[in-house]
Amino acid sequence: MGTQAGFNNTTGSTNAFIGSYSGLNNRTGNNNAFIGASAGYNNTDGNNNAFIGNQAGFNTTTGSDNVFIGRQAGYTNSTGTSNTFVGTSAGSNTTGSNNTFLGQSAGSATTSGRTNTFVGGLAGQNNINGVGNATLGFSAGLRLQSGNYNVLVGDSAGANTNTTGNVMIGSKAGYSNQSGAQNTFIGYQTGYSTSGTANTFIGYLAGRKNTTGQFNTFIGVQTGANNTTGSSNYMMGTNAGLSNVSGTGNYFLGDNAGGGNTGGSFNIYIGANAGNGTNVNGDNNVAIGFESGRGNQAGITNTFIGFRADAAAFGLSNATAIGANAKVTAANSLVLGDGANVGIGVTAPANKLHIVSNTAGTSGLRLGNLTSATTATVNASKFLTVNAQGDVILANYVAGSRLAADESVSEALWQRNGQFVQAVNGGNVIIGSGIVKTSADYNLFVSKGILTEKVKVAVKNTSEWSDYVFDEGYALRPLSEVEQYIRQHKHLPGVPSAQEVVSEGVDMARMDAKLLEKLEELTLYVIQLQRENKQMKQQIKRLAAVSKTRR
Repeated sequence: MGTQAGFNNTTGSTNAFIGSYSGLNNRTGNNNAFIGASAGYNNTDGNNNAFIGNQAGFNTTTGSDNVFIGRQAGYTNSTGTSNTFVGTSAGSNTTGSNNTFLGQSAGSATTSGRTNTFVGGLAGQNNINGVGNATLGFSAGLRLQSGNYNVLVGDSAGANTNTTGNVMIGSKAGYSNQSGAQNTFIGYQTGYSTSGTANTFIGYLAGRKNTTGQFNTFIGVQTGANNTTGSSNYMMGTNAGLSNVSGTGNYFLGDNAGGGNTGGSFNIYIGANAGNGTNVNGDNNVAIGFESGRGNQAGITNTFIGFRADAAAFGLSNATAIGANAKVTAANSLVLGDGANVGIGVTAPANKLHIVSNTAGTSGLRLGNLTSATTATVNASKFLTVNAQGDVILANYVAGSRLAADESVSEALWQRNGQFVQAVNGGNVIIGSGIVKTSADYNLFVSKGILTEKVKVAVKNTSEWSDYVFDEGYALRPLSEVEQYIRQHKHLPGVPSAQEVVSEGVDMARMDAKLLEKLEELTLYVIQLQRENKQMKQQIKRLAAVSKTRR
């Protein structure tokens, strides 16, 4: 119906041509419906097509099973099949198949692209040979040319995308992305500036400024909104990692977690406001708990676990605070709790550190580099011991028994020498009370005696022992002289008098040698008497023999 409608039809059947020149060149095509001036103008052998609109499907020749609705919809399609184009100029340059374009100029530049779905004005307008794309929204996937398998939903979502495997949902989500692939952006302007790969941004403005950063996951309102080049970050929570620009390998979980971090990397912040503070921008930190690690300014490799566990000094490293409100102020330090007790092997610690070992009578505490063989660095009278409850307490030796090597004492009296305890500077020792006489010749003075099972007295050399009594040149006193000496002095010659013993004491070694000397002298006297006795017996025997002869 219309001027020259179906004019060249030969064997085609079951066709409906309405409008001037509609289906003009159809020859063998069947089951077509062309409505509008020049609709299906060049169709020759195409079947089962429905073209509605001025010049709709104008250049389709052998393409079949197409539905084109709108002025110049599918205008240049020639052999493409199973396409659905709805809207002015929708898919106007298409030769591909199995496409669905809905909207003014949607997919208008597509040539060989197939299995695409573009819905919205200018949606996928510049697609040429892309495959398997789905766009929904005005200008969604506008410049998608050869990209494949993208899902772009929202006003201008992925408008500049020309790569593969992206999901962008939300107004202007992934707007500037051109080469980034395998991204998932959900939310208003999420990933707006991204050209990086394999990012997941979910939430209002999440990852908006990201450019080349890749492998990031940002979930939450404005999460990672200012990230540009940082990669491999995981941030979840409103404003989590909001200021991060180049930081890499961070894990922020919680509202405002890591909110102030800009370039710090490899941090783990879990909890609302965890690691969220001015100049909290270091690396390798862990903060777990509400507002933990907020004071960790310029700190690196620190760990904070617990409600508001934190650093209380600038620039710490290798510092750890564990427990609610625990604070650490020194590097390379570990703080457990705020006024808390620590229990090991016990459920109710009764002191700052309470240890219960598995074996009775043992402390459960070992100092690997401090043993009984270790040389002491100071000498002190104070020492650690335990009370009846097992509490470690500070004790002291009896006053005066030992001097401590502290600031009030300049010198110690004792030192360890191998396996021995030695008095230094030639000092002497008094044990007990009531000793009024001392001598510079001795080092130990005992008031009540010494009870021992064995006493051994050392002798320096042989000259101090009494064997010299048996030498041939020894001058043995005559007994008459000894008798005279005893009568006069009331003690043996060479033996100290009672007065001397009281005054000077007894030298055990010398006294033993002197007593042995007297014993050996006594032996010589006995030998001498035996000799004299023998001589007397012989004389008596001779006298007896003479007397008997005279009788």
